[in-house]
Amino acid sequence: MESNTNAVQTKIDENGWLLQIKETLDVSQEEPEDLCASMFSVPRELLVQEPEAFIPQSVSMGPYHHCKSELYDMERYKLTIGRRFQKRINGVGKFQAVVVEEFQKLDCQIRSCYHKFIDYNDETLAWLMALDAAFLLECLQFYVRNADKCSDKDVRPLGRILDPNGTSAAHNSVLRDLMMLENQLPLFLLQKLLELQLDSRAKAEERLENLLRLVCQELSPFTFKLPEDSKLSRNERGHVLEVLYYTIVPSVSSNDQNPDPNDEEEHESPFTVDMSIVTDQSFNLLWKVVSSLNFRPIRFLRELQRRALNLPVRIAFKRILSLGVKSEEKEGEGKIIPPTRDELAIPSVADLYSAGVKLVPTNGDLTTIQFDRKTATLYLPKIKFDGNTEVILRNLVAFEASLASGATVFTRYIIFLNGMIDSEEDVRSLRENGIIISNHFQKDGEVASLWNSMGRCVHLTKVEFLDKVIEDINTYYNGKWKVVVIKFVREHIYRSWKILSLVAAVILLVVTCLQAFCSVYDCRKWLNQ
Repeated sequence: MESNTNAVQTKIDENGWLLQIKETLDVSQEEPEDLCASMFSVPRELLVQEPEAFIPQSVSMGPYHHCKSELYDMERYKLTIGRRFQKRINGVGKFQAVVVEEFQKLDCQIRSCYHKFIDYNDETLAWLMALDAAFLLECLQFYVRNADKCSDKDVRPLGRILDPNGTSAAHNSVLRDLMMLENQLPLFLLQKLLELQLDSRAKAEERLENLLRLVCQELSPFTFKLPEDSKLSRNERGHVLEVLYYTIVPSVSSNDQNPDPNDEEEHESPFTVDMSIVTDQSFNLLWKVVSSLNFRPIRFLRELQRRALNLPVRIAFKRILSLGVKSEEKEGEGKIIPPTRDELAIPSVADLYSAGVKLVPTNGDLTTIQFDRKTATLYLPKIKFDGNTEVILRNLVAFEASLASGATVFTRYIIFLNGMIDSEEDVRSLRENGIIISNHFQKDGEVASLWNSMGRCVHLTKVEFLDKVIEDINTYYNGKWKVVVIKFVREHIYRSWKILSLVAAVILLVVTCLQAFCSVYDCRKWLNQ
């Protein structure tokens, strides 16, 4: 009986699929070939790290998460806002006759904005997008109500879920959902609503420009202000997250988006043998064999090694070495993700301080990252941390990873700062220097864990100005005599204690053999001869 039900269900699904395909192919309107998608799915490599940062928890925007039952509670607010918008165009007609029919004419353009296939007919999709666009436009006006001179009456439907002070849990949950990559709407739908409301395309463009400018300044993790006379870098097929991305990330090109195949550091042969590993393994094996012998000198060395591990001198020696070089993490302790090459390519904040580097905050975008070797000063843009910062940062990285071409500037910045932050002491130093601005509820350890958890990325490209900064920092840092001495001691003395112990064991073994030989035979006669 159950198999028959499944067969009928499969047959119904097949018929529905065939009917939809035939209707789609019979439509006379053709999709322009030069249009490309702007709303993408989050790459799986990023989604598995922190699913809640990419999947809406309160409200759905667009077709990707519309059918989720846990998000239906917000639908009544969308209907309320739809009724209010209908009153604003009272002299023109009803919501269905004006908005929905206009959106149905844009069906082909709407579908082409989304990377996934949209399994809705044109009427359903038009209603869905019309209600979501009206809700999003109302939210944008709520966030900028003071600058846009919106009265409390204008934003009353959202008063129960959005807080003017931005402190309620519902407010922050909705805000995070609106900034997720899979929860975006095309900007031309917002402009179409404003055109219907203002009866002017020019006024609609100007109002949308002002809304986006104020919203980006409000939601941006960076504290710089956009110039009043500058025009936002936006595309009518773009979305709010895309506009925010291009206000933060400068328009730069990568020298080589594919790493140089001749660069040995970027492309190592899979057959390359690390001689240091082979040497360590060989000495480990030899030390095990020698230490298994039951001679008195060997027992003496084993006892000496065991006691030396707890000597205060050894502890002090470790502390001295940790001043200039990053201490190695204990295996499995506090390790969120494996370190990357980019992480290891730059010293931590504590290491830079020990080398005399000063940190200075800037009010600007990522292009303000610079290093002055003459004054040993590293300039970094201010970044604020609150309950919404992680979601915004992760979705900016996901959007950049979804782009077909271009330099991964923002991802390189994330990796750059991830390499500088190893512990909460590093975050505390950045906060005390005014580079990280966090609220009272955000602890330094939480910020460090948050930033280190974002170190994994989909792909990286070369970014000229960031590569130059990293190169200058490493050149300055590695040129300090204290760092050179500490690295030499650490690499050639501290790590070679097994070799020294082995040499001492061999010497003691030879001496013991000579002593035993001389106890049987009179060696003094041979020495006198």
